[in-house]
Amino acid sequence: MATERRTILVGADGSAPSDLAVAWAADEAARTGRSLRLVHVVETAMLDVPGRTTDGIVEELTESGGRILRDSEALALRRQPRLVIETEVVQDTTVPSGLRRFAGEAAAVVVGHRGRGGFTGLLLGSTGLRLTGGYPGPVIVVRERADITADEIVAGVDLAEDPAPVLDHAFATAAAREAPLRVVHVRRPAPLAVEARVDKRNATEVARERLAAVLAPWRERYPDVKVSEEVYIGHPVDALATASANAALVVVGSRERVVPLGSVSHGVLHHARGPVAVIRSYA
Repeated sequence: MATERRTILVGADGSAPSDLAVAWAADEAARTGRSLRLVHVVETAMLDVPGRTTDGIVEELTESGGRILRDSEALALRRQPRLVIETEVVQDTTVPSGLRRFAGEAAAVVVGHRGRGGFTGLLLGSTGLRLTGGYPGPVIVVRERADITADEIVAGVDLAEDPAPVLDHAFATAAAREAPLRVVHVRRPAPLAVEARVDKRNATEVARERLAAVLAPWRERYPDVKVSEEVYIGHPVDALATASANAALVVVGSRERVVPLGSVSHGVLHHARGPVAVIRSYA
């Protein structure tokens, strides 16, 4: 049996989105009885420029990282005074590779939707994209939302994929929050020539029956979680982005065998109106 991972990892860089991630992770750690590990990564790749000396720069960046972590720790403790917190400054070529060092110890890694130096026109920073595409565990990208009362958990389920990783995370999160869970499956329409011959009502009913059968073991395991099921015809990103308006968290899977980050999870990360958890397959 695998050892339970008892900490939540946060990549902290002192930016406003990072502070949101720290606050979100502190609440989640307190809610689930976990500790918090705050990590600041000094990226050495950006210092490797021919003809430029790095004397003293790494030391300065490390000292700055220490100050950032002290501020982040103070923020977390203001929200959750009894939280157990560890902080660490690490040097690595990139932020994602630095955070991956702790993958074996963390239940999840949490980052802001955009870090320091990010262009304001970008919906999601490169760190978030690179991390969700390769981190061997749940990655939560936190985005500020206007509706702070939203408490519903939304799970996007692809019936052509193994739903276990997404459903495990979604049901556990809903149970810990005592929140309702909405499970959404979206069937993409077939090409027009084929779709014209499809009995849409029958196809939707078949999908509903399949979804109900898939959910049965989790309903039995989590009898106190209030679950609703929805099946649509359309594009999954549109449906999940819309559902995110009333969600405390949207949970999606990562189809890593096709590309490092699937088109649906990539799209949801860009367009969701609140936090998104990307869950890689167990394989």
